[in-house]
Amino acid sequence: MKKTLAFWLTAAATLLAAVALVFYLTSGTIMPYVTVLNVCAVVFGAAYLALYGMHGQSGALVYLISLAAVAAIGAVGFSLIVEVEALGYLVSGLRQWSDVQNWAYFAVCGLVAWLLLIVASFGKTTEKA
Repeated sequence: MKKTLAFWLTAAATLLAAVALVFYLTSGTIMPYVTVLNVCAVVFGAAYLALYGMHGQSGALVYLISLAAVAAIGAVGFSLIVEVEALGYLVSGLRQWSDVQNWAYFAVCGLVAWLLLIVASFGKTTEKA
């Protein structure tokens, strides 16, 4: 079965969300709901990939991409609640880059995963037979 662009973008985004989860779990401040949202993004992406591999593209399957996108951006957005203070201290010189480095990598991976999922959700999701 030929894979669509949405499949490959979702695969890349799921991998990035998993990398983001690793960076977040090694950062200084861990909030349970951010971790849960990030895990949901990985699970929704993996579920899409598995179901696509078994059944091909169906109409309802594309909603998993949207759910993964919402979970990915939710994780990054909620993590800002605590990290905005640390970022302020970084700018003022009271903290070092190493204090927020893993969180920053998490945020970048999460945002790129979100962008890939947005493109995948609006892209061509069916193949021509």
